[in-house]
Parts: sequence; structure tokens; C-alpha cells
Amino acid sequence: MRRRILLLAVFAVFGLLLSACWPAEVGVETTFTNSRGAGTRVIIIDIMDDTLSVDPIPNPEDPDGTKGKGAVINNKHITGGLMAIQTWLEENAPSWMTIEPVEVDGIHRYFKMSYSFDDFEDFMAKYEELVNMSPTMSWDDFDADELPSWTVVTEGNQKIVTYTESHVILLASLDWAVDGIWNDLYDADDLAGWVDKVDIWALANYTVTIGEAVYEELRYYDEDRPDGENFGKIVFVESEDFELESAFDAAVLPGCCTTEPAYGVIGGILFALTLSFGLMVLVFKKPV
Repeated sequence: MRRRILLLAVFAVFGLLLSACWPAEVGVETTFTNSRGAGTRVIIIDIMDDTLSVDPIPNPEDPDGTKGKGAVINNKHITGGLMAIQTWLEENAPSWMTIEPVEVDGIHRYFKMSYSFDDFEDFMAKYEELVNMSPTMSWDDFDADELPSWTVVTEGNQKIVTYTESHVILLASLDWAVDGIWNDLYDADDLAGWVDKVDIWALANYTVTIGEAVYEELRYYDEDRPDGENFGKIVFVESEDFELESAFDAAVLPGCCTTEPAYGVIGGILFALTLSFGLMVLVFKKPV
């Protein structure tokens, strides 16, 4: 619990707004495709790259430039430039994680990491490995109610699944990358003394999809939000816990990512095929 309080406090502190730089906005998209908890997770790092723009990039907190918060300058704060992040991820990510090619859209560079899991047990094993890759915390630092959970209840011909995940354990699973980039690549330059590891990124978007159900919390601009609180008018993910419930129909043959194998139906089909084959043998058997 102490770790939970510490991480939440740190997350609040990194809202310090700094002119001339803007944090990497991280999004996490998770999809579960069946009641066993198989699926994929994609981690997207969105960084505004000033080298992609001829004109200065306005600070998202000051889009019309009336507050004097300065343009966004990120490239010079990464040794070797922002593309060095791609190389670092390729060299340091676990072997089961795919580092996707960098995508560019306007002034944004998108660094993407993805991985799949066969079931929820596999998901948890990889989750634990990511947390333990952090040099500052471990899986054992967290209480049971902070860890991801997956429950399945059968109701008639449906399996009702519920997924939960805490904000703090999600942050912990990303710390290996944040800490590595901070220590190996980040160059504070003229911001020395004003920036810490927690200032260089933000959990901006979070999405979970289970079958047809979707939970999402996306960053947005709130003009009425007061300046000086976290990132002021830019609101990132704030929920302490995430939860989503969905249902899978176990009575439908597989063929779509949202259905479960109906083993009774499959067994019946196999029996019918076997019987048909037997009849064919009888029909074509040569008379004695």
C-alpha cells in the first residue's frame, strides 16, 4: 500500500508544466479475445518532434500562445535525437515483445511496443516480468488488490468475465522503459534541475476491449480547468482503478474473436463425420 501511495504522489508531481518541453504521452490498448484471457497489448509512445515542423510547435497548454509557455522542444533532450528511443527499445525490450516500426503523423512520432498472450496466466507472467524489470520496484511491492484480476462466471450459455487493473501497477509495468530512457538517453540541457524522471512522460490514454465491451479513458483539453494543477487544461488518465465486464457465448462455434468453442457442438459434428465415414466404408466395401 505504501508503494501505491508513493506512485500516486509521484504521478501527481510529474504534472509540473515546463516550458520548452512536453512529456511523451503514453497510451495502453489491451484486447482480450476469449474467456480464457488470451489477447494482445499495445503500448504507444506519442512524442511531439520539433524537427518535423518548420514553425514552432505550440505548447498544448497554451495553443494560442497568449500565456508565454514556450514552444515544444523535445528532440534536443534525447541524446542522439528522438529516434534513439527506437534503438533503445529494440535493445532492451523483452524477447517476447515486438517493437513496431516508428510511425509519423504530422509533428508526432509514434513508438509502438506490442505483445500477445495465450491466456490470462500468460498475461500475468509477462506483466510480472515487466514490473520486475524496473530497477526501483518489484511485483512483490504491490498488494493483491492492486494486481490485475480476471474472473469468469458461467450464466446459462454465457461466460461473464470481469477484468480489473490498478493505475499504479500499470505505471509500474512501464517503468523499465521510462527509467531506461531517463538514465541512458535523456539530456536535461537547459532544463537541468527542473526535470526529473517522472516529468518526461504521462499516461495519456487507456483502452481495454473484451469482446464487444470497451472501456476507455482518453486525454482531453478542458478549457475550464485551472492552470497550475498537474498539466492544467490537458487532462490525462486520472482513474485509480479500471474495470470492465463482458460476456462470451459458449454455444457458438469459433470463427470470430469474440466467441468460445462450443465443445458439445464440436463433439456432435465429429461424431456425425465419423458415422458418415463408417457408412461410406460399408457402401464401398467389396462383397465377399
